[in-house]
Amino acid sequence: MKWCRVKAFLISGLKTTFRDRASIFWVFLWPIILVLMTAYVFIPPSVGRPLTLDTGVISYDHSETPFNGTTFIEVLRAVEYNGTKLFNVKTYGNESLLMDDLVKGKLDVGIIIPEEFGKNLTFSQARLKVYVSGSNIYSIQVNKAIISEYLREFSIRTGLKKVEISLRYMNTSYIPSNLTVQGPWGNNSFLEFIHSYMLGLVEPINVTIIEKTPEALSTRPAIIGWYVIGALGMMMLYTGFVIGATAVVEEKERGSLDRILSTPTREAEMLMGKTLAGLVILLLSSAAIVFTGVFVIGAKIEWNPLNITDWLVPLNLTLTGLMTIGIGFMLSLIAKTSRGASSMATTLGLLLSFTAGVWFPKEWMPVPVRKLADLFPVTWALDTIRDIVVYNAGLMESSINTVKNLAVTIVILVLGIIAYKKTLRRYAEQ
Repeated sequence: MKWCRVKAFLISGLKTTFRDRASIFWVFLWPIILVLMTAYVFIPPSVGRPLTLDTGVISYDHSETPFNGTTFIEVLRAVEYNGTKLFNVKTYGNESLLMDDLVKGKLDVGIIIPEEFGKNLTFSQARLKVYVSGSNIYSIQVNKAIISEYLREFSIRTGLKKVEISLRYMNTSYIPSNLTVQGPWGNNSFLEFIHSYMLGLVEPINVTIIEKTPEALSTRPAIIGWYVIGALGMMMLYTGFVIGATAVVEEKERGSLDRILSTPTREAEMLMGKTLAGLVILLLSSAAIVFTGVFVIGAKIEWNPLNITDWLVPLNLTLTGLMTIGIGFMLSLIAKTSRGASSMATTLGLLLSFTAGVWFPKEWMPVPVRKLADLFPVTWALDTIRDIVVYNAGLMESSINTVKNLAVTIVILVLGIIAYKKTLRRYAEQ
């Protein structure tokens, strides 16, 4: 093998790519656009902040109790969470206008406060009628969750306040303070027993929910970093597939394959040159994607050149590129034209991007699709990269995964080389 010939194919492959505007767009610009869209459309800077629900309210309550429908509306207007108002309240005079705005999606929530709401809330059980709307199915679910949780918390706090007031009256007017009772609950004063029992009626289970999300995904920059790796993987899939699938057929259609075969050039030299050219293109695009993610939109991707584990990242990037090119070589067996090969490879690459845990987390997928992600070698390599730069995985775990990725890359390349040679000989015989 003469490296001067390998170099010639390498340079030729790079020139072909950089002269083609469509290739530049799909290889370099589209992944960057996808990363920017992710940062400012799908995960905007406001992500994580509380939503403010546009809320329409009708009150039929004219109770003279200290707390009534008017007071409830004032509370809705005043309530905040982390400095953000939860409800943008608009009062309505009749239900027809309220329902019309709900149906048109102008309101997120509609609340109808019935007569004697304040009286019933004070002395018995009050009722509310709540309508939930939204501009799409997702927003309806979110709006329902917010208003349901708010009203649940409001109901519990109101119940606790009623218990406190009731016990205050009992203590001062009806029950001696030294009265005690014994039972399974222990030996307590009667007021303590009543207090505990009534608290159990209001809130049988006092649940404390604490979020313990992975530290690496607890902030917006970290989440964007996860998707930057996803954009990188998507690019490698469709670009690597196209590079491998069109490696021979493009030379055939340009009329240069016959000239190449008439020279002393060996199959291995052409294969090596085209593979290296494709790998360089994939790594350059990966660098551009990561640079945009880290320095333009502030994605959190941790890579320390002094950390041995972090050096497994470029190695796994290289393995990912070689896998996709090798699979592309195998696709060339069923492609008869460069246009057909390119379309097939791009379609398959994008399809796998969305179903094999590359762009969307595989946990989101149905079980059969999740199994595909678990069996897809490219996903293994990308998960290894994510484990290192996002989850800060250790050397031992990352090394084991890298060895597995290396082994499967060798298998894919061997199969790809066999397919490449078979395709080359098929065209040579023509």
